[in-house]
Amino acid sequence: LDLDKNHLNDIDAASIATALRSNTTLRTLRLDENNITHIGAESLRLVLDDDNSLNAAADSNHMCRVWTTTGVGVDINWKEVQINRGWKIYKLLSFRNQTLTNVNHFDNIDVKSLPHMIVAVQKYHDAARSYFNHNYDISTCTLEPLSIVYEIMRKWDEIVIHQS
Repeated sequence: LDLDKNHLNDIDAASIATALRSNTTLRTLRLDENNITHIGAESLRLVLDDDNSLNAAADSNHMCRVWTTTGVGVDINWKEVQINRGWKIYKLLSFRNQTLTNVNHFDNIDVKSLPHMIVAVQKYHDAARSYFNHNYDISTCTLEPLSIVYEIMRKWDEIVIHQS
């Protein structure tokens, strides 16, 4: 869908973002040369790549590519939806790993789920690698999945010790 040069603004971008939340068919949306500022672009980015939580990242729109002239990172374009979804989740886990804050989001999860977590983190890592191998410099995805799992395991141990 090409909506270039239609005098769209931030309110229009917010409305489009709302519609994209339930989109399952639109693959490309062009919004170049409109009056969309960084505020409208952020509305679009959040629907395409919401990094507020793992659930938000998983529930983001993984199907659509949006082009704007603002350059605020709303260009989402990979062929396989599951790779796109996995890359977003792994990106968020990797970012949180830099400050060792993943565990803050896993406090209520039973340690017995660790084997499933290891498999999931590896799956998301593989999706991220697959995406970067085809589209970007692989060095931007260098965090190994074991780093994330180790961080969470280590903090779980501290939580269990302090609660005893």
